[in-house]
Amino acid sequence: MNVLILYFSGTGNTKAVAEEFYHALILRDYTVEVHSMEEKFNPASYPYDFLVVGFPKYYEYPVLYALDYLDHNLKKREQIIPTLAYCTQAGHSLTDFSGLERLLRKKNHRLITSKSFSYANNLLIFSMFGSTTPEVLKENKRILKSQIGPQLDGFFLGKESKERVVWSRSILYHITAVVFTKLMPIAGMKYTSSEECIGCKICACNCPRKNIKMVQNKPVFGRKCIFCMRCINACPVNAILYNGKKIAQYLEKGE
Repeated sequence: MNVLILYFSGTGNTKAVAEEFYHALILRDYTVEVHSMEEKFNPASYPYDFLVVGFPKYYEYPVLYALDYLDHNLKKREQIIPTLAYCTQAGHSLTDFSGLERLLRKKNHRLITSKSFSYANNLLIFSMFGSTTPEVLKENKRILKSQIGPQLDGFFLGKESKERVVWSRSILYHITAVVFTKLMPIAGMKYTSSEECIGCKICACNCPRKNIKMVQNKPVFGRKCIFCMRCINACPVNAILYNGKKIAQYLEKGE
């Protein structure tokens, strides 16, 4: 049986969880392919029997960039495809997967399992969101590794295990996600670079939205930012500024 894993990851958290799923599935003798949503990969080209999708969440809702990808790239299948979805987060709150579930239903994919995994905070540009200590990150990794096996066991048995939020919160989360996603490009214009910038182009080459252009060997930020934090984290000299201030780089740099 074939399993396809599709994920979007800003700084490595969601990718790391995708790799945990991959290893757990290989141990169960499944044939597995793993692809980032940024790759030029056509999901219809792979004859998968099960689908795993992963992404970070913004405001208790899956990042809209990932939902748009699935809407445009998943084809409607003749047979129902059991699907497992996960989000990575800094905290411990529930995620509203209802929008994703409706999208999958249109593609004849059935959401069996949805789960939020606590990992670490990479959104360090706002003082209200503190960094995750190494001790907390280590514990979060231990917990998620212990949860993946049971999640897969129930998933392959067809036992539904889905996170739910009350309808009022679902509406609030969706509206908030849409509004803030539309505001992100404006807020993203506050990114600049310091004199320490060495013009290496890593930020421009790695931006998932191709939002960064090099002008006179310096990065210039456009209006398509989704605040994935990859540019700040990837800079070898930490030269990316937000609102004129240097930001601490994410502790999982390079993962």
